[in-house]
Amino acid sequence: MKEIIGYTDGSAVVVGKNKGKGGFGVYFPDFYGKPKGIKGRSNDTKTGAMELTALFYAIDAFDINGDPIKLIIYSDSQYVVKSFTENRLQKWEANGWRNSSGEVKNLDLWKKVLKQLEGRPWLTLEMRWIKGHQLDKERDEIRKSELLKDPHIVGNAMADILADYKT
Repeated sequence: MKEIIGYTDGSAVVVGKNKGKGGFGVYFPDFYGKPKGIKGRSNDTKTGAMELTALFYAIDAFDINGDPIKLIIYSDSQYVVKSFTENRLQKWEANGWRNSSGEVKNLDLWKKVLKQLEGRPWLTLEMRWIKGHQLDKERDEIRKSELLKDPHIVGNAMADILADYKT
């Protein structure tokens, strides 16, 4: 089974409960032999929705039924990652798409992601969490140069750049 690593990120500038401008980014350092980036924008969104939209497009990149693929997605969104790693999706679905706070947020997007996965039986998704914005926050140049040696930190930074709604 071929393993492909991808990085996803979503962002939005919101104030309080209001929606705002946002973007999503997907970065594959080796998408069948070459790097690939996917990005998009929204004028009326929140960060969680953009994080899920990024995952949707990462899965959507594999639209041709072929050899089995293990898609390993690194995301800095615990909301998205834990929904898979802690089986929250199965619990929400069994509970009528409700959680302890009421109706599951971004339900339409969750259903779209699940439909993408169901339509790709040759694709196995594995979600992994990565601490976000490590390069942005590091001020020490020596430490930053060490961080740049980690391909996952670089991949996360690339997805973050793509997710910037201003670019």
